[in-house]
Amino acid sequence: MFQSKSMKTVVASAIAILVVSGCELTGEGKFTGGGHMNSAGGDKNAVFTFNVKKCDGMDATGKVNYQDQSAIDFEDIGGVKLKAEVTDFGLCTMDLSNPDLAFECSCLDQYEAQFTYESSNPGAPGSGTGYACFVDTGEGKGNFHGAITAFSLSDGPFDGYLNHGTLNGNVQDHGCPSSDEETE
Repeated sequence: MFQSKSMKTVVASAIAILVVSGCELTGEGKFTGGGHMNSAGGDKNAVFTFNVKKCDGMDATGKVNYQDQSAIDFEDIGGVKLKAEVTDFGLCTMDLSNPDLAFECSCLDQYEAQFTYESSNPGAPGSGTGYACFVDTGEGKGNFHGAITAFSLSDGPFDGYLNHGTLNGNVQDHGCPSSDEETE
């Protein structure tokens, strides 16, 4: 399991590197995931499900559902609860040869799904944007099969929310289906 202090150091280092360098979302893929992880400071678990696909040169599609009822700073309004549509997806890579490249991603050397969300918490209506950084840790023993290295929301009713940790569930890389597989 990630240690909170270590994870904060990793995230802060990645952000510092990205601020001074260009980065972009590259590649294609299809991922699904779901399960629960520790709340962002609260006493309950956060629940997370997602699917994302970007294959054959098409735009990214997918959905994210997330709920953290006891999140610190949001517990007085019933916590963070949202449904989101994926707007972009890929592997966040850095291009050292192009310092003018725009800052397009936040999760260096990890997969990132960017999304727009709509609050499903009646106590905090509104919409905003966010991103989730994740890794598929492969098949293993126990319930740990993935990590959410950042789940960050900006704008809207949950502006400033950040959570991260191991997922008691699964993050699965399915790869893009070949054209032959889709027609069968």
